[in-house]
Amino acid sequence: MNVVLTICSSNYLAHALTLGDSVREQGPDFHFVIGLVDRIPAELDARRCPYEVIPVESLNIPGFWDMAEKYDIVELNTAVKPFYMEHLYRRDASVKTVTYIDPDILVCSSLAPLLEKLSRCNLLLTPHNNTYDDSPANISFELGALNYGIYNLGFIGTARSDETFRFLKWWQKRLQQLCYYQPGSGFFVDQLWMSLAPHYFSGVGIERDPGWNTAYWNLFERRLSQRDGKFFVNGDHPLVFFHFSSFNVENPTGIVKRNQMHVATFAERPDVKPLFDEYARRVVAREVAVFKKIPYSLRQHLPPEKFLSGRGIKRAVKRTLRSLPAGLQVKVFRLAQFTMNSFKK
Repeated sequence: MNVVLTICSSNYLAHALTLGDSVREQGPDFHFVIGLVDRIPAELDARRCPYEVIPVESLNIPGFWDMAEKYDIVELNTAVKPFYMEHLYRRDASVKTVTYIDPDILVCSSLAPLLEKLSRCNLLLTPHNNTYDDSPANISFELGALNYGIYNLGFIGTARSDETFRFLKWWQKRLQQLCYYQPGSGFFVDQLWMSLAPHYFSGVGIERDPGWNTAYWNLFERRLSQRDGKFFVNGDHPLVFFHFSSFNVENPTGIVKRNQMHVATFAERPDVKPLFDEYARRVVAREVAVFKKIPYSLRQHLPPEKFLSGRGIKRAVKRTLRSLPAGLQVKVFRLAQFTMNSFKK
């Protein structure tokens, strides 16, 4: 058996279901699994999800509630990735490969090449980009890679081996303690750690085909075209999967939903517009308007001793502080200190 895993909370289930549909269309030999970092919502049960859903609590991750307390929703979703991957291997000896794919990705052509590549390596990674020039856009994305990691962890393929299990244990230990979203500080959730993997572990494959993990950060080196209803990259490379990171499917006016320097517009890149329109149509049809409103429930179920420990409160204060002007940060921090000291009394 070969497994494709995605991980999300309930508010991102429309994207996960869209990914599952594309895997089923392009890779029917894969078993698709949604790792749900949340409680299963009634909205999903009512729609008879056709894919296996594994709630994170069922994994019995050691120290999980410590992770849930200190990590925000993005950090926790990425921190549990290697735990899910090991779980899928351990529960079924017939599982040969486990491939993680982010929920905001669409598989566009056969995944058969993935299995062929995983027959020759333990891990398979995709760099953020494969070529360089001296344009401002390229230099901007190179600086991003230095802050966020060489490899994009929207995708990682693994094959069953002792080396893969050693890798997963190593990754689990780091993410359990150090999976913070703090760009520029040496922490970028699960992704920066992967820069070390080719150095530490054997059999790490680097996939440089431009049809793999195409996204806004590498569009400067990739052009899309269509032929016989299929998308191709740079003329003759089948588009295996496209990563729609930061794309707003309900207001699809831009390639990313936030203003970002050096990201092309649809006017500049009309070649990608049909694919973005198709993806938006699919996710909207999967009822994104319903799922996005579901509140994140795990924090509501923190054990009382975790909820009252104060660490989660301090972390929330720190996150709020970073969004405020410097002078106001000092005043709010002093007020928070006074409040926490009052609780201690």
